[in-house]
Amino acid sequence: MIDRIHHVGVVVHDADAALGFFRDVMGLAVTEDRVVEEQGVRGVLLQLGENEIELLQPTRNDTGVARFLESRGQTLHHICFNTDDVVGELARLKQAGVELIDQEPRDGLAGRIAFVHPKSAHGVLIEFAQSPAGAHASSAKGFDHLAVSVADYAAAQATWRKVVGLEVKGEVRPEGRGMVIGQMPCGQCVVELLAPTGADSQLAKRIDEQGERASSMVAIEVPDIAAEIARYRAKGITLLDAAPGPLPRSVTSTISPEQGFGLAIQLIQFER
Repeated sequence: MIDRIHHVGVVVHDADAALGFFRDVMGLAVTEDRVVEEQGVRGVLLQLGENEIELLQPTRNDTGVARFLESRGQTLHHICFNTDDVVGELARLKQAGVELIDQEPRDGLAGRIAFVHPKSAHGVLIEFAQSPAGAHASSAKGFDHLAVSVADYAAAQATWRKVVGLEVKGEVRPEGRGMVIGQMPCGQCVVELLAPTGADSQLAKRIDEQGERASSMVAIEVPDIAAEIARYRAKGITLLDAAPGPLPRSVTSTISPEQGFGLAIQLIQFER
């Protein structure tokens, strides 16, 4: 069973430099830090409530992660979902005709892992992980939401239902933004499908230029956004004042991906 997002993976040039932001500025605790020799990466997991952020630093140049970093720069690499049966997930996906990268589970930083080919998920690299006994666990909320830009809203809903078992439970149509946001809960986080509602929308133009992909961003709900903005500014991070966000009753401010080593951090507060 898939019960939550385990982590988002971010490819970085220098994990130690990135820790200066995620650990020292954001205050996230490191739960794992080791080199996975067969994959040619140093991986670092940092806890954020029920979820984690994984930093991936290539340790040699002949790997897929190294090539991804060279072509795309520091950015989100994959989304990983936690499961209690990775073998069963692979069997289910094979039966459904989903194209896989891994036919069998292998050892990874998050436990026993396997990847789905991004061709099967509208450009998103999806990982499944079965965590080992004693791994980090928390009942605290971590990510509020992640976003995935898709060209065909109906097809994307069917794909995410087949591959991950997620269903759209709500929709938001922000005024003047030319998009629909389909909300798929997963644990305490929501995976958002962002689809254009017209060919002339900014989202449609971006998809035409960049293709369908996951946004290199995580949103984190905070109780007092003004206080959080002040805390980050005191540590040298540049943020705008909070402004109304696309979700109902929300205000947001975002740490840019340039400051977040390729991952934008959106702070979001909801009016209650």
